[in-house]
Amino acid sequence: MIDKPDSPSLTDDIRQLLAEAEEALGGTAGDGSEKFDELRDRIRSTIDDGRSSLERIRFETVRRAKQADKVVRDNPYYAIGIAAGVGAIVGALVANRCSSSR
Repeated sequence: MIDKPDSPSLTDDIRQLLAEAEEALGGTAGDGSEKFDELRDRIRSTIDDGRSSLERIRFETVRRAKQADKVVRDNPYYAIGIAAGVGAIVGALVANRCSSSR
């Protein structure tokens, strides 16, 4: 099971940024220029798109993490083997790079 971390996450930071941008736009509602109104509408649309994209990404990330967790739990020896293989490859690459830089 995947738990939400206690520390602030990137998602929380982005949500805060979107909220601040929306609040800043609300403060400009009295300004009357037509171009400014158009710009404000475009920014609001972009903020809304950002919120929906953020939620889609969050949902997909959680779904993929749960899927990976299930695969690892169903096939623990394969997961250990793959992790060991990747570790060996990374170790060989690092060792080769360190020896060639001398």
